[in-house]
Amino acid sequence: MEHPATGGLSWSALPKQLRSGEISAETAARACLEKIRQHNPEMRAFVHVKEEAVLHAARQADEQRASSDAGVGPLWGLPLAVKDLIDVAGLPTRAASRMLADAPAAASDAECARRLRAAGAILLGKTNLHEFAFGGSGVISAYGAVPNPVDARRVSGGSSSGSAVAVATGMCWGALGTDTAGSVRLPAACCGVVGFKPTWGRIPVAGVIPLAWSYDHVGSLAHTVEDAAELFAVMAGEPVQWQQFPTLRCGVARNYFCEGLEAEVEAGFERTLEAARTLGWELCEVELEVSEDRRVSNAETWAYHAQQVPERGALYDPRTLARIVNGRDVTVEEYVEARRGMELMRERWRGGVAGVDIVLTPTSPILPPTREVMEGAEARAHELLMLRNTRPFNVLGWPAVSIPCGVSGVQAMVGVQLSAAWGRDWLVLSAARELEQAMR
Repeated sequence: MEHPATGGLSWSALPKQLRSGEISAETAARACLEKIRQHNPEMRAFVHVKEEAVLHAARQADEQRASSDAGVGPLWGLPLAVKDLIDVAGLPTRAASRMLADAPAAASDAECARRLRAAGAILLGKTNLHEFAFGGSGVISAYGAVPNPVDARRVSGGSSSGSAVAVATGMCWGALGTDTAGSVRLPAACCGVVGFKPTWGRIPVAGVIPLAWSYDHVGSLAHTVEDAAELFAVMAGEPVQWQQFPTLRCGVARNYFCEGLEAEVEAGFERTLEAARTLGWELCEVELEVSEDRRVSNAETWAYHAQQVPERGALYDPRTLARIVNGRDVTVEEYVEARRGMELMRERWRGGVAGVDIVLTPTSPILPPTREVMEGAEARAHELLMLRNTRPFNVLGWPAVSIPCGVSGVQAMVGVQLSAAWGRDWLVLSAARELEQAMR
């Protein structure tokens, strides 16, 4: 998928143009707002946008630049979107749920959003999501389903559906999402953009509504790996640290992760492997330990919602409520046992797979299903299949990134996932950038 342009602006050139003064922050913001006005009624990617506040912030940024000799931040003037699970000062955080329909405007930014703003970014508004982030389709939302920008009959993936669609359609330069089982990487793959989930704990989650604390991550979505990495660096409070490697040892995880692939996904994955070979990467097959125990996540989700369900349960979508109450029957003993098992598993695999630098898998084994399928009786089974390949890296806490690996048409909705050991975020980003460039 080509990187979209907005109002005559090229996203790939925008950071350089803003830094050089060729384009003003207000010009970039106006272009995005125009794109939102044109396409958001159909796409439902944004749920809260205050145009005057956005333009005021952009004008202030331009004035600051003109009157300061100190230079500008690394994200100066770049228009970003924020998933409506993350607090942004002056806007309500409603998690796409009627249960929070009366939520007041947030008094302050979540820490990750504050860091973006401090780096000069312009926050355009809040994006749609699967209600309370508890799903992988983007269909269940008080604001309506978010259609796939490649094929409107299909879902856009979840739970960060609005963020992925906003990026894919050029309504913003980049966006924030959250990822508990794949909610950044899956919609990125479905919509033909890049989605990065860092090592667990690398980005603060203060000011973010939780789904399951033990697995929650804040992540970034963008048109390129380099752009997603810029957002990560700012939110993690560290400099960009691209790495070079004479030879990369790449583990291909076929067992489990490549079972039952749809034809288009398999073709995209094989195309990726061929690109890796042309780069001189050493490929070998590896296996990972996978846990499908959901007691920890179910119990933590129930713990957050337990006080609301008795009196306000009717305000949740019934499908969301049914998933939330699954955690009610997890006992303290079961939770502690499962949480301990998760910690031991993370410790066993903290150093990664012996003998390889990164692990390569398809992001999802299937194409995005149609909305009709995802509103049927088998919707949850399809969601779990969509998230099958992403969730293991939330359990492990490893950094993982999804990049597009298709060419056009249906294959534009296929992604490949690169992961690496705990803390090796810049290794996996550097490898993904190299692979991305080889597949263009």
